Amino acid sequence: MVADNKTVGASPFQLSMRRLRRDKLGMASFVIVLLFTLTAVIGNFNVFGLHDAANSYNLENRYVKALSSWSHPLGTDNFGRDVLARAVMSTRISLFLGAAAGLFMLPIAILAGALSGYYGRWADSIILYVMSVIVAIPGLLIIMSLVQVLGRTFFIIALAFAITGWVGLARVVRGSFIQSREYEYVLAARCLGAGSFRIIFRHILPNLSHFIIVRFVLNFAAIIKSEVLLAFLGLSVLGVPSWGNMIDESKQELTAGHWQNLIAASLFMFTFLAALNIFGDSLRDALDPKLKNSSRKAGHK
Repeated sequence: MVADNKTVGASPFQLSMRRLRRDKLGMASFVIVLLFTLTAVIGNFNVFGLHDAANSYNLENRYVKALSSWSHPLGTDNFGRDVLARAVMSTRISLFLGAAAGLFMLPIAILAGALSGYYGRWADSIILYVMSVIVAIPGLLIIMSLVQVLGRTFFIIALAFAITGWVGLARVVRGSFIQSREYEYVLAARCLGAGSFRIIFRHILPNLSHFIIVRFVLNFAAIIKSEVLLAFLGLSVLGVPSWGNMIDESKQELTAGHWQNLIAASLFMFTFLAALNIFGDSLRDALDPKLKNSSRKAGHK
């Protein structure tokens, strides 16, 4: 009875958070994502000397093997830089770039999807045409072209990811607006004299927040993977440690039997992306249980 009373008095957000807290795997993934985020923030202040260890050259300590020294648990690279420190510091560029690109992407995707889905007709046709053009060109090719022409700065790379990544979220928002514009609460608001701006941003958009949040998390993971690939090709932000840079440097080191860079970068990247994707799935299930139930039914079939 007590549980029922709590459920009755709880808001939809509180119920969602309650469902999320019950998901042990989702919460464990959230803790891992949070640890990576704290690591990225701490890295800016050179705590524990991480910045110095990751960027200081010491040719006398080249290729120290992993697990052979307490001062270098994962060994050192060909310049004597600590591999563990570089893997930790590489978290910064991935997280900050993913967050910046996501924040650039959100207003574009939401506005385009809302206008296309709510108004339809010529607005829908124009926006769909723009989406089709962007999707027709490989996203990595657009990003590489922009970076080569405008420079390998943090802002340019984040903007390039936003330009190529907003289409998926815009399509989700558009489809939801097409359904929602005929719902009774929207028709009632229209009858009461509410304008289009108020209906879009006060009535429809808040009800789509769970779709937007989940899609943002998934896009975040996709941006990180793309940044690693971009760094591997030598086109990421200059002078900043990156998992992609470490994997690129390991190409020459592997022939000499030194695998520290490859293992460290791959392990950090895999752990973070796996945790982020699992947390995204758990967040989706918590915010919209209908999606979880429908996926289970599809699996049984």
